[in-house]
Amino acid sequence: MGVPFPALKTMVTVYLLLMGNMSPVVTSSTRLSRVKAIASRVVTPGSSLHGVSLKDLAETKYGVTCAIQVENWTKFSLKDPKIQNNGGVTTTTAIGIEPGKREAFAVRKTADSATGVSGIVSWELDGARRRFVIMWSVPYDFNLHSSWMAMGMTRDGLVAPNKNWYDQMYNRGNDGDLTFARKKVYHDTNSFIYSNDKFEAEGDMTNTFHAQVKVVIRPSSNKFKNLAPEILQELKEKRPAA
Repeated sequence: MGVPFPALKTMVTVYLLLMGNMSPVVTSSTRLSRVKAIASRVVTPGSSLHGVSLKDLAETKYGVTCAIQVENWTKFSLKDPKIQNNGGVTTTTAIGIEPGKREAFAVRKTADSATGVSGIVSWELDGARRRFVIMWSVPYDFNLHSSWMAMGMTRDGLVAPNKNWYDQMYNRGNDGDLTFARKKVYHDTNSFIYSNDKFEAEGDMTNTFHAQVKVVIRPSSNKFKNLAPEILQELKEKRPAA
């Protein structure tokens, strides 16, 4: 004899309630706009931004500088930061970025030289077996050159940094080890997006001699289960009514 319909309905309801309490309901229909709204509240500055802003890091006495800020919306720690300066020197170093945190560092032109700043920074996504890479270039003379930035990621399983990435991201294109998106920053300073099968990064850059770069790394829309715990918890608590 089967289970009476009212009893079956009750069992299903209880099961769904229990499942709802066990884990956040995050599906492919979860809107990025909701994630962005939550992240704007719960992502907090890390130690590199304690008592200082990105603007403070960028606007120094040196003629050309670049301050780079990264927000980590993923559940994966960004570890083992590596900076390679193609032009200029580091003024504050890059550090690891925990889930739900934003961190920043800055570079400046070499003293007493008619040069700009350029280079790459990368972090390993701990547990994701990939390395996230950012490229920047700010010229000494905007009459001759423009600013550029790029964001990309290595293939699955590749975490070792590569000294040739700056040249690749500035001058060339994707290959089997590294894919990226690049943008010339002149009249258009709107944000742009790099994406692969599991992650995406959104970034923008100001077109001044004291450039500010802002980047967010997050899971792809179909991988929101890999969001930082702080963001996932808010998604669970603030599910829209059916």
